Amino acid sequence: RNVTKTLSVLMVDFSCALKMAMPISVLYAIHEAGTHHITVKGGKFLEAVADADTIVFDKTGTLTQAVPSVREVVAYNNWERDEVLRLAACLEEHFPHPVARAVVNKAFEEGLEHRERHAEVEYVVAHGIVSTLEGARVLIGSEHFVIEDEGVPISEEELDAIHSQAEGSSPLFLAVDGALRGVIYIDDPLKEEISEVLDELRQLGFKRVIMLTGDNYRSASRIARIAGVDDFQADMLPEDKCRAIDKLQEEGYKVVMVGDGVNDSPALSRAYVSVAMGAGSAIAR
Repeated sequence: RNVTKTLSVLMVDFSCALKMAMPISVLYAIHEAGTHHITVKGGKFLEAVADADTIVFDKTGTLTQAVPSVREVVAYNNWERDEVLRLAACLEEHFPHPVARAVVNKAFEEGLEHRERHAEVEYVVAHGIVSTLEGARVLIGSEHFVIEDEGVPISEEELDAIHSQAEGSSPLFLAVDGALRGVIYIDDPLKEEISEVLDELRQLGFKRVIMLTGDNYRSASRIARIAGVDDFQADMLPEDKCRAIDKLQEEGYKVVMVGDGVNDSPALSRAYVSVAMGAGSAIAR
């Protein structure tokens, strides 16, 4: 009974006689997003983003450039540096993670050929990789995985020295036969425009900007400080990220989750509305 309202709705009539009504403003917004390489699943998701008051970011590949590089490789317990990098690349080449690509690329740049001598590899989400080499158990991954979960012994003094040497990098630990054999330091710089983007998000109405990451606390703290987020949590597993989203929403916040990895997918599925990076994993998208 209102011509103006009628004109604001586009009617699309399908051959099967089903009808779908969508306001022209929403249809145009989805079209406009497409011109900026953003795919929007439907009008309700645009409305949810407009209604949200908290935005949560994963770190790697989201706040950072997703093109990490190997800064340094250090060998331990009578292993050679090249041997550490060669074995690490041999394991990591099986997985399309940005950190894995950085290790493989570094070995390629240095001309280190790596014939497969290990058994079948197992990827433990948000932890690392497990395999065997000539009967010995091989691990590569985070400090939490290699030292805490798998119990590879390393003294407090040695661990402090590794953290000091990291200087904001993310250390990747390689262990063979229950002993630490190497640490690979991975640099993953922030996207240059991130501070400006976060400021703009606050101007658009977001009250809280939070970072959740599986990285160690020291590395995460440095990134959080430079980026200017309001809060952060580190050393997080996929289920930890999911619980963090649930807790925020139980407290009454309407959360936008932004992520790109396999380990972000549970949190993406639980948030009020989610955004997956285009270059991210298929499951996240």
